[in-house]
Amino acid sequence: MPAVCEHEFEREDPNNPGYSMTEYDLYAKLGLTLRRNLKFNEYELAKISTGAAQFGFNTLQEAIAKANELEGTENTWVECRHRMVIENVSKIKDF
Repeated sequence: MPAVCEHEFEREDPNNPGYSMTEYDLYAKLGLTLRRNLKFNEYELAKISTGAAQFGFNTLQEAIAKANELEGTENTWVECRHRMVIENVSKIKDF
């Protein structure tokens, strides 16, 4: 997985209510995906085959740290480009 932003997990999946539309799959051999449980406001690493949560986390940073540990690499990090856009838009003034 590359850079991941918490805002990507805000939209609900209409086919799986209560969970985020966005999911990031870990290495195929692990059979896990990263998603957000919107009902309990936590991030989960869940089995792709069954959808059952294997790990739950309060923050995206904690979830990414565990994903990196399981994958044996540090190839994923938390980065928010949305915040930069929001900050820039807020600087625009009406003339």
